[in-house]
Amino acid sequence: MIRLASGVGFAVDDLHIVEHTRSWSESEGVPGYRVVFVRRGLFRLNYRGWDGLVDPLMAYVRLPGDEQRIAHRPEIEDLCTVLTLDEALATEVMHQPPPIRPLLTNGRIDLAQRSVVARARQDADGFELAERVTRLAEELFRLTDESPTVYGSSTPSHRRLAESAREVLTTNPAWPTFEALAHELGISRSHLSRVFRAQTGESLTRFRNRLRVRAALDSIEAGDINLARLAAELGFADHAHLTRTMRAELGSPPSRVRAMLNPRQLRSHTFKHSSHA
Repeated sequence: MIRLASGVGFAVDDLHIVEHTRSWSESEGVPGYRVVFVRRGLFRLNYRGWDGLVDPLMAYVRLPGDEQRIAHRPEIEDLCTVLTLDEALATEVMHQPPPIRPLLTNGRIDLAQRSVVARARQDADGFELAERVTRLAEELFRLTDESPTVYGSSTPSHRRLAESAREVLTTNPAWPTFEALAHELGISRSHLSRVFRAQTGESLTRFRNRLRVRAALDSIEAGDINLARLAAELGFADHAHLTRTMRAELGSPPSRVRAMLNPRQLRSHTFKHSSHA
């Protein structure tokens, strides 16, 4: 875990994990309040009496003394943003105890947490970061009043099917066709669609689109500014389709997202373009 920034009442860490086996980690507790956003990857989490998969559309809260165990997929990197809050700040932003299950985030919250990471890497001052962390935590905890906490379950077989679909799409958000996905999972299209919606509260199309936007954010953070190529790689019809989907999910077009997540890369590109004008 890499400490990106810290200040009065908060810390921001970048957590990269690659395990060589799928076995459960040792149970571990934390001394403070932590909010964990999954930025990339997929792993099984056991904490606070809950056991299930967490994916890049989720965040979860760890209270002081909470113990957890995690099982990662072998040789695949999982990447998380970890916010640590002291008791005073946690009390300010949590208006009620957090749920015992992970929270389903939305595109705007995901963009906000990535912006916190970007600004921390750019050495933003403590005042700005403290405000960003406070607003982000408050927005996340507000979801406990407005949204379902996490994917539910009816029967073990239905839960396993929904988890298998999530794992396939998280591994490859550009999965080509609905028919191919159903074939991969050995199930009929109608049964897959019905079970997935019952388990998650959303369609496979919606889930896939949200994952593709997260994958686009990963690439933009890494400095990829060729949106036409990115659209093709993620299975969008064209650049315009990617732009529309990102705007709907994030509330911002790709140009603004680039400025928020990778302004140095954007300035470099603009300078080079101008120098050849």
